[in-house]
Amino acid sequence: MTFPLKELARLLAPNVALLGSVVGVEGTTIRVATERGAVLARSLDVLAVGDRVLIRNGIATRAPVARQSYPV
Repeated sequence: MTFPLKELARLLAPNVALLGSVVGVEGTTIRVATERGAVLARSLDVLAVGDRVLIRNGIATRAPVARQSYPV
C-alpha cells in the first residue's frame, strides 16, 4: 500500500538520474537535451552550452568524464 502523497511525488519527480547535454542557459535555469527530450533544470555550477550534465531531483551538476582512455 502506498500513500497518495508519496505516489504523487514519485510521478512528478522520479529519482532517476538523467544524463544530457546543455543546449541553453538562462541565468540559473538551463535547458538540457536528454534521451527523453528537452528538460529544464536548475544549476549551482557555472555551465555553458555543450557541457555534459547529470540531472537528479531537478538539479543539474557536471557529469563525470573519463580521465583516461585506452585503445581497443
